[in-house]
Amino acid sequence: MLLTLNSELMPPISLFSQSLFALPLMDAIPVAAQAGYTAIELACTAPHFDLETAQREPERVAEYIRQYDLTVSALSLFSRFTEADTIEEQIAAAETYIRLAPLFDTSIVKITPGPPGSVEATNAHWILFQQALDHFIPLAEEVGVRLAFETHMRQLTDTLTSTQRLLEMADSDTLGLTVDFSNMMFARENMEDVFAALSPRMYNTHVKNGLIDAGGDWCFLPLDTGWTDYTEVCRLLKLSDYGGYITVECLGTDARNQPVETVQRDLGILKQYLS
Repeated sequence: MLLTLNSELMPPISLFSQSLFALPLMDAIPVAAQAGYTAIELACTAPHFDLETAQREPERVAEYIRQYDLTVSALSLFSRFTEADTIEEQIAAAETYIRLAPLFDTSIVKITPGPPGSVEATNAHWILFQQALDHFIPLAEEVGVRLAFETHMRQLTDTLTSTQRLLEMADSDTLGLTVDFSNMMFARENMEDVFAALSPRMYNTHVKNGLIDAGGDWCFLPLDTGWTDYTEVCRLLKLSDYGGYITVECLGTDARNQPVETVQRDLGILKQYLS
């Protein structure tokens, strides 16, 4: 049964451009608009908005997005702040994107903290991550953006407990989360507990669905198929008064082989849940 919600309370829907990695960025942007999305979360890695493109021609990309009447829900970084050999390089790259956020009229920079998962993580990994936070929070406050670290499998934030530990590392509202509901279900978390603990610092969201098979592999499926109950997620979103974007993320075989059809399909499913 799909949940009926007051449309005035519903957040806008964005598409994570990673869903269209089968296409070049300049093809993916019009596809997102033509599929019916009003916003795009810009994947800051190849084959989309990689560092070279960000340094060379960010204005051209920003203007092209505006030509299709899309807003940018977030700049989306694939960072790793847990490896001593590369942390300075990772910090420098992330700083580039944080400073570009105003050009794209977005106040959210989505970041991944880096591996390993919380069970394998040592104090050394957390200390490196703290080093990155100490650098980024003053910068983000200066620029006027919020940092939304993603709840991500096999990274520091792969469980509710480890995500709460991250939030405790800085006393600043600049530090918040991109809550990926499916990743939390992959970790076998209770969704009511997730919302109770994280909704005050939930600045961005990702929606996808799937399951973990008997061999431990992730299997990504249509949005209405898998371990995540989006009727429940929508109910909790309404109760939490969440006001940010709901961002569709399409992964797996369908996204690789039929990217256009897949992003259209999951948008239609999400709209059913919301309306």
